[in-house]
Amino acid sequence: MKTTADLTRQSAAFFHLPTVCLFFVGLLFGSLTTTAQAAPVYRLQTSLSSGLKVGEEIPSWEGLILVLRPSPGDNFWYRLPHTVQVTGDLPPGIRLVQNQAAFFDLAHFAGTPTQAGQFTVQLQATMADGLTTTQETVTFSVSDPRDGSYTVETWGLSRLRQGLQVGKAGAFLVGQWQSLLKAPTKVQATGLPAGVTLAESGSAGYYSLQGAPEVVGKFSVKLAFSWPDGAPITETSVDLEVLPADYQPQQTLSVVGSQTIRKNVAYAPQGYRAPFLYVEDEFGARSSEQLTITTTGLPAGLSIDSQTPGTGFVVGRPTETGTFATIFRATLPDGTTTNEVVFSIEVLPAIPFTDLAGTYDSVVDRSESLNGNNGGRLRLTVTRSGQTTGFLIHNLVRYPFSSAAVTLDPDTGDVTIAPPGAGVTVSGSIALNDEFSFGSPQPYFDFYGVVANASSSAGFNGARATVRSAADPSPYASDKKINLVFVNESNAPAGQPSGAGFLSASINSVGNVTLTVWAPDGSAPVSLATTLSETPYGATFPVYFILPNSSGSSTLAGQIFVNADGDAAGQLSWYQSATNRGAFPDGISLVDYTGVIGSRYTPEPTGLNLLGLPESITTAQLELIGDEVAAEPELALTVQRAALRAAPGAQVSGMKMKFDKKSGILTGNMTLPATKTSRARAVTFRGVRTPKGTGIIGHFTTPSAAKSTRRVAGTLEIGSR
Repeated sequence: MKTTADLTRQSAAFFHLPTVCLFFVGLLFGSLTTTAQAAPVYRLQTSLSSGLKVGEEIPSWEGLILVLRPSPGDNFWYRLPHTVQVTGDLPPGIRLVQNQAAFFDLAHFAGTPTQAGQFTVQLQATMADGLTTTQETVTFSVSDPRDGSYTVETWGLSRLRQGLQVGKAGAFLVGQWQSLLKAPTKVQATGLPAGVTLAESGSAGYYSLQGAPEVVGKFSVKLAFSWPDGAPITETSVDLEVLPADYQPQQTLSVVGSQTIRKNVAYAPQGYRAPFLYVEDEFGARSSEQLTITTTGLPAGLSIDSQTPGTGFVVGRPTETGTFATIFRATLPDGTTTNEVVFSIEVLPAIPFTDLAGTYDSVVDRSESLNGNNGGRLRLTVTRSGQTTGFLIHNLVRYPFSSAAVTLDPDTGDVTIAPPGAGVTVSGSIALNDEFSFGSPQPYFDFYGVVANASSSAGFNGARATVRSAADPSPYASDKKINLVFVNESNAPAGQPSGAGFLSASINSVGNVTLTVWAPDGSAPVSLATTLSETPYGATFPVYFILPNSSGSSTLAGQIFVNADGDAAGQLSWYQSATNRGAFPDGISLVDYTGVIGSRYTPEPTGLNLLGLPESITTAQLELIGDEVAAEPELALTVQRAALRAAPGAQVSGMKMKFDKKSGILTGNMTLPATKTSRARAVTFRGVRTPKGTGIIGHFTTPSAAKSTRRVAGTLEIGSR
């Protein structure tokens, strides 16, 4: 049976998951309540609950407005960034908030209803590419909380200690179905011991005891709740005892966490699955002192990590299977010993070596000291007979390796790789992900660890590819490409898409993925083969490109999530690594695209309207940025959908431009006039839309001003004025 502490810890661990993960889970399993008309293509939906109450603020996550596609069954994803139009009157106190930076929260309802009743509005969204959804009907049902009846729930109102600051103790109101009342109320407490008051705790609807009791004794406490105007709601009475200051409270040990583990899966300190031990007294105060934890019956290979004061974790990897009734007891520094806790740990057999077979694809984290901030890629293939091959991309160089460089322990899943010539060692672990394997036709394996040399290291993580066949095709396969847009949240103006590149993914029936990228630096399209890892909640694939360009190279790395309907999201970062260029514009050398979104139904960008760029910039400024480029070549230009012209009076000739509507890449050349310090020079350039969406950025090459036989390179920027 799960204890309250169990549930509390599991809830706390769950809500420490990344926000985007929680968003996926909420949309997959949450109840969506919008009343919507049939829509042949796209429609809107909001997760807003119909049970709104006057005076209760709407949490932003409850009021999310999403764009869905019925194909087959409503898809929880949306297209490109969009704006929402409302027709009709929203309930007083509720407003529409949109143009948010977060890619998962582009629009939501917010505010506090001030009037009861039913309110109906029409919603419609317009995408960044101009497509509009059908109009949807949303009805808000706002009730008056005064029409309900409520009871008081209390916690911790039993025993306190003189002079000790009150810990967990308070009260709250609940209505029918135990729903918490969050509307404004007042409470009057009588009979509290001197030094203690009851006040709002900072969370809507909760009131907590504050202060420290000054006297010893037993007290009959009455709590009377009322509306702001004084109208009564309900009341309750509780008996409270204040114990002497020298009273020694009973210390209780609790153990929570997973009770099942496989022989080749390790418990890690602070890990969610690792059994967690803590000591709490009867007043709700958790110990922050160093614990000495003794055990009896702990499976061989496991031990206790209690380095962090006040806590203990079961850590290690078990070496034998079976069910072990383990007894735990803790001792505090003052010699106080706790109760004994019997905690059953079941160790299942290790995954057979043949089941580990497959291809593992991982992305290495960026590290300034280890890999020049370019990250890397690790690909390992394990056969059913235990033979291994693969490669490591480190410092932009590919290092292949064979079984001679790999040590793999099938009983533990530990992997050590020493790629010849790389100067680094890979230490990792292949582990069955028990929490997710049930939803995939094959067990789901994680692959994670570090790449290190003598002085620094960087983590890597990935998963095993899911092997499919023509008889068992991947549900993610399609003859339509998934087109992804880079959305840079940090640099994006409010409400504006901020893609700085374009990525397409093709997934075949056996789960192989072919990626093609048009990067922010104007590189020619580059293709990459990668692999799909299927899980019950979708599939993932790694991204790692090395993109050569006229002034060095750049890398694009990250992880993409995709669902069976062909909608995708994830995180990418692009790093420009060049040795023969001038200063790169601020914010471009390393750009994180934490909101990469896309779909099979996202069209490829065309024209200079790439991902939302205005179709025509009537006045623009061309800047060539480099060590040997003077200020004179900066030109006033006219940029149109498929043409680049020098403004009247500009001293430039030979202006030519080609724009690839499919890739969104602009290439061209021109001749700069002679200046006082240099002869006339030809310039060749290539570029794409900037991350901020206000122009074109790329690279140029030109003969040196001093020596026509030597060429220089720098960055090209065309921005609106």
